[in-house]
Amino acid sequence: MFQTISWALFVIIFLGILVHMTVDLVKGNLRPKSFNKLHKFWWCGWSKNLSCLSKVKRILVVISIISLLVMFLTAFSGRLASDQLMSGYILMIHVGTAPLFILCVVMLLIMWGYQCRLNDKEWAQFLDLLRFKTTSSGKSLLIIKLTYWISMVLSLPVSLSMLISMFTLFGTHGQEVLFSIHQYASLALVSSSMVHVYLLLRHQCK
Repeated sequence: MFQTISWALFVIIFLGILVHMTVDLVKGNLRPKSFNKLHKFWWCGWSKNLSCLSKVKRILVVISIISLLVMFLTAFSGRLASDQLMSGYILMIHVGTAPLFILCVVMLLIMWGYQCRLNDKEWAQFLDLLRFKTTSSGKSLLIIKLTYWISMVLSLPVSLSMLISMFTLFGTHGQEVLFSIHQYASLALVSSSMVHVYLLLRHQCK
């Protein structure tokens, strides 16, 4: 069941990104800047006039994405290919990368939290979305900020479900429930992070 849901979700996200990029190209909304003006690390928001703190923030973003990618490959490659759980060195790599990812998430929450808060206009747009009202986003960063906060929130059950399972507080059934929470929360975290990274790259190319 988890394998089927994972494949379906990743295919939907991939097709959604592909359609979104196609629509942007057709409408002319996606106009990459001249390559001469772009920094070689433009994909992580790097520029020549960044302060030391801004550089640290972007390095943390890169480390968190790499660590999430490592955990995704170790955990999902076997499940997607043959519905097999991790074992051996693959499991050791996954568990060893997790603390680095958690540390990066905490630092990203501290360093980017204030910058990713919703302003009055974005709150109004968000409330309109909840009421299923059409709203003109324009150059709004609402969706980018929402995917950031969704990823931050999902990191909590992903981390806690595995940390709690290391203690003998629950029986066999409790361990199975915690593992299921970890699986599906991880799937949601990877999905929201994929959308967030795509939107960030799209914003950088405008």
